[in-house]
Amino acid sequence: MKLFLSKDIKTDDKETVLLAILNGMYSTKQEYLNTSIGLIGHEMTGRFLKTSIKRERVMINGVKEAMKSLIDKGIIEVIDQNNDDYVLSPKGLEVNTEKEHFVAVEQWEMQRIFERANKPFNVFSFFCCLLGTINSKTKEWHMSQDEMVIAWRYGKETINSYLEQLEKMELIYVYRHKKRRADGTYQKLNNSYGRYADKDSIIKAAQEYAESVECADFIEHIDRRAIKLRYNAYCNGAKKYKDNPDVVIALYKECELYNKSLKRNPVDGIYDGEWKQGEPLDLSVFPDYVVNGDMKVSDETGDWGEHDPMENDISVENNESVVCDLKSEGVNPKIDGKKFDRETVSQILSNPNNYGLDLIDIESLFDEDTDDRPVLSRDEAWELFS
Repeated sequence: MKLFLSKDIKTDDKETVLLAILNGMYSTKQEYLNTSIGLIGHEMTGRFLKTSIKRERVMINGVKEAMKSLIDKGIIEVIDQNNDDYVLSPKGLEVNTEKEHFVAVEQWEMQRIFERANKPFNVFSFFCCLLGTINSKTKEWHMSQDEMVIAWRYGKETINSYLEQLEKMELIYVYRHKKRRADGTYQKLNNSYGRYADKDSIIKAAQEYAESVECADFIEHIDRRAIKLRYNAYCNGAKKYKDNPDVVIALYKECELYNKSLKRNPVDGIYDGEWKQGEPLDLSVFPDYVVNGDMKVSDETGDWGEHDPMENDISVENNESVVCDLKSEGVNPKIDGKKFDRETVSQILSNPNNYGLDLIDIESLFDEDTDDRPVLSRDEAWELFS
């Protein structure tokens, strides 16, 4: 059942819900509408509401408040009333779709909102406002949140919450542009949105909208240090990447972003008296399967890609010249104040990100209470982590 709302009538959140459902319940074949608070609640939610349940009691009270308010404002007219039972005239219940600006909402959309939303009256009213901005031909629009704040008088946090809820309910689809305006403001292009059922049309219209605006690519913030550590671990044969194409593909995409970010924002500086510059990551270390997106399994090895068993031998002992010299058998490494055996440290050094670490301070790997604690020079640290 379609519910029609006139844009020309100003209503609050609860009044909007009630007016929409009364429009759906009324038929032009009738001289008047017989209804009740209980029936209205049923049409809103798909079930009879119980006063014994707090959430449902709030909905019932909301309908009662809206009914009184619409009557007091003269938007709807009562012919007869007996407690919660009403006989309403057609006044305010019809929308002339040929002469009035209107919004059409499906009854099931209202019922889904009243089933899942934290504040169903408010979210439904916001949903109607949002639908009222959509271009009927392209099925999409791109009103900014700042404009929504001014037009509808919701706070930005509230708008974000309602948009998120409507997305989760699959009532709207949001296309997030990754471009900024190239007009000197560098403002991110407004998100495009529309009904979820019109997803394909929204994407098409959003791309056309982006092409109509002079833009620059928007590069999202990335943790280059963490990506570099993961890249080094992959090059050193970390076990995490062995026979795990999905993880390698994810790393490859991160490395592509890393290289793009260097073009936009190069890294350079003086370290130990020498000027050094961050270089792009060598993507040729990745198999052709990853680069070309062709995920075929090797017939010879039965593995994804080629493997050299020696490349995975990355224990601390085999990297003494690069990492450190474990002189004392009694010294166990420490990370964040916790001691680990040497095998675990080897794994951590291979892929610190698995352990929630973006950067390892080598000195903190060892017990600070011992005189045998190894120390790295800045050059060694630069070689390992830069």
